[in-house]
Amino acid sequence: MKRLLNKIMILGTVMVCTASGARPFGTDDAGTVSPAGYELELGYDLWSEIGSLGLGFKHGLTEKMDIGIGFGFNLTSEPKNSFTPSELCLKYALLPDFLATSFTAEIGGSSYALNGILTRCFGPVEFDANLGYVTGDSSIIYASAIIYSIGDFAIGGEVLGDKEAQSFLVGGRWTIKEGLMVDAGFTGDFDFEEKVATFGIHCEF
Repeated sequence: MKRLLNKIMILGTVMVCTASGARPFGTDDAGTVSPAGYELELGYDLWSEIGSLGLGFKHGLTEKMDIGIGFGFNLTSEPKNSFTPSELCLKYALLPDFLATSFTAEIGGSSYALNGILTRCFGPVEFDANLGYVTGDSSIIYASAIIYSIGDFAIGGEVLGDKEAQSFLVGGRWTIKEGLMVDAGFTGDFDFEEKVATFGIHCEF
């Protein structure tokens, strides 16, 4: 289970890494926060002996760049009542809403991740693809998501992983009003031996 949670956190599903796409999906999109704008996301992951909070905060620096910081807190996951490492993220749009890159580093640590991001929209359908590199175990990571929007709702699925482990997520989000969304999702490995449910809220201001 720890392996799955680590991979989720690397690609952002738990939203500790704040360069991620909108919850509950961990696959990043090529969009950035508008200049002088802010985004706040809070997520809760749970299942059996799992219970973890994730908080992410992003700020738009320019029309093409944003910066974010995020961290998590283990409520019932081992080690209990402990913070997860904080992360700092920078994201730059090479071609706005189409092609971007991001850099994520553990604050006070030596690990970091580089990620390439591609987004294409076909009417109400959005396709996102990520390909990156994570230090530590020197892993190539990847993720892809398809999201379908209808009215105030968006539903979709994604696949993410590296050379050793793969997982999936299905979920959706509801836009209550402009700048405020709630979401839910379910993620696990393809053997259904490891499972996590996630719930969250996304605010823009």
